[in-house]
Amino acid sequence: MNEAAARVRERLTALGRLEDCDLDPAEPALLLAALGQARRGTLLDIAPYLALLDEMADQLRAEGRDCPDAEALAIRLFQLLGRRHRFQGDERDDDDLGDLDLLTVMDRRRGGNDALGLLALAVTRRAGMVAEGLAFPAHFLLRLGLAGGSRVIVDPLGGGQSLSTPDLRAMLKAAAGLDAELEPIHYAAMSNRDLLLRLGNAAKLRLLRLGHVDRALAMVESLLLVAPDACLLWREAGLMHMRLDHTAPAIAALEQFLARTPSAQAKARTLALLAELKRRLN
Repeated sequence: MNEAAARVRERLTALGRLEDCDLDPAEPALLLAALGQARRGTLLDIAPYLALLDEMADQLRAEGRDCPDAEALAIRLFQLLGRRHRFQGDERDDDDLGDLDLLTVMDRRRGGNDALGLLALAVTRRAGMVAEGLAFPAHFLLRLGLAGGSRVIVDPLGGGQSLSTPDLRAMLKAAAGLDAELEPIHYAAMSNRDLLLRLGNAAKLRLLRLGHVDRALAMVESLLLVAPDACLLWREAGLMHMRLDHTAPAIAALEQFLARTPSAQAKARTLALLAELKRRLN
């Protein structure tokens, strides 16, 4: 590992020790993107990117003072992002992870639903307003609002237009099938780490779909620096190491999963798998 990558990993590890309520998801998202460049020997300074988020937040705070409700705030936010700063939706499904990489999104001013949602959330929170990512399947949605005031649910690619209950029901059925119905969990706010993991998981799944197991594994292991208690990530890391014939690292990752999972069934399956892996080493 080169010095640049080691420095980024050190910062991500420090962020991994924070309580979730103290974690700003924008910083680790930028650092995870920087880590890919650091592995190639270039240490990219994320300070200008954080400064841009602060600048946009100052503008939103100034322009949002006269917003009478959350709907007006949402429109103002996405006008700021789209018209003044030229951010646009650009979801792609190829070997380029640029629509999921927050550094690249901020450079290109183009990004996918998850990355633009995280960007909008970061700006809104920095402006002192309410922003939450919802645990809605398949498509990232934001709940925005004024402190102590109304709330509105928006699609980050929808220009700030509010989504009604029928809109949400239609989106859910398109993603999960005609039998799916809205439940309270679909309105639940994600934790800061879950926001970060959602973006990283989208990148991981694309890499696996393209057959890049080594790059997907690097993504998972980077996420584990800032979310070390995410037990399913340890399991995924172990299984990817197995696919790459990395027996010792696979054992280490699966043992971490075993120590964290509350599922008796998962523990039993993992113990059997570990026994088989350890036989390979002997």
